Amino acid sequence: MFVLRLALTAALACVWLESAAAAPMDVFLTANPEPLAASAQIELSADRMNTQLDVFDLRSRSNNPDNADSSYSANRLSGGMRVGDAGWVSGSLGQRVNSDGGGAYRFVAWSAAGQYRFNSQDAWLPATALRLSTWGNFADQTESSKSVLVPGAKLDSIKITSPADQQLQADLIGSWNLSPQTEVSAILSAGRSQLSYGALAATTTLDSCQYKIRFTGNAIYGILAAPCTSNIYIKEIYDNSGRLGIDVAKELAWHGNYMQAGVSARWQQGPWSVRGGYVFYTVERDSIDAILVARKQASYTQSHNLGLETGYRIVPAMQLAARVLLNSNLFFNDMPVNYNTGTAARFDSATAIFGLSLRYDF
Repeated sequence: MFVLRLALTAALACVWLESAAAAPMDVFLTANPEPLAASAQIELSADRMNTQLDVFDLRSRSNNPDNADSSYSANRLSGGMRVGDAGWVSGSLGQRVNSDGGGAYRFVAWSAAGQYRFNSQDAWLPATALRLSTWGNFADQTESSKSVLVPGAKLDSIKITSPADQQLQADLIGSWNLSPQTEVSAILSAGRSQLSYGALAATTTLDSCQYKIRFTGNAIYGILAAPCTSNIYIKEIYDNSGRLGIDVAKELAWHGNYMQAGVSARWQQGPWSVRGGYVFYTVERDSIDAILVARKQASYTQSHNLGLETGYRIVPAMQLAARVLLNSNLFFNDMPVNYNTGTAARFDSATAIFGLSLRYDF
């Protein structure tokens, strides 16, 4: 299931979560985010992915069979508000749940952003805006009861407390109105990711007895669990991981810098609207990818993101929209907390997420 060198890398796999969209909906960014004739907007949305919805048969192309079985659901409440004639502030809060047979992993996703349009369109010069945002994902803990085989043992359960990621991002956005109905935009973005966690723990069975394992720095400790009664405390069941070239912080709590560039377009005619976009993403992480290359394991630093959405205005202030979001590498740019030495091999698969949104302008 996982490519592991130690119980550590098995524990890392517990934070795996397939996710929906690039860094929150970046494929649709525009320098003119405010709705027409309105001062604010709220949106309730739901995204889903499972075997039945994999109509493009994308996951079957992966070399990792686990990708084909997992399911994903997400719900999000988001909103934005006009500030003066050129400002726009926005935010979102939601929950993402992934199930893979070993448990349901629940993350809270959040974002906050401010955008300022420092010039309007003038002939061939686009309307230009600068957007600053912070966003991330966190969970109280992720725990899997799915058995994992590692060299010399089988892990019966895995738990990570307080896994999280946080990003700071800046976007430069240009938008051209080609006609009253049609707008084209381009974006260039730069950002920084920081991952964190609380503690790692697992259980394993040796000689018919179960051991509770905990990680302290780069050392691994284990103690017998009931019904075995020995009080022997076993230090370094597997080894001091530093001696084997394992570094917990570098492999789980890495940080890195990323850039992305993209184009999008939106069209509106009467109650109907259509928007679509593409974003290319590339990231340079400290240490972790070099570690994977040294171990001759797969690492991924680039992804392609596509989005297409169709909306219909039910009443003047309310719109219903349906969308599909596709990613070449399982959306690791949306949830960096997913990516570590235990899960990197999974990012060879493309994914399609289907979603519905209800928007209200006021």
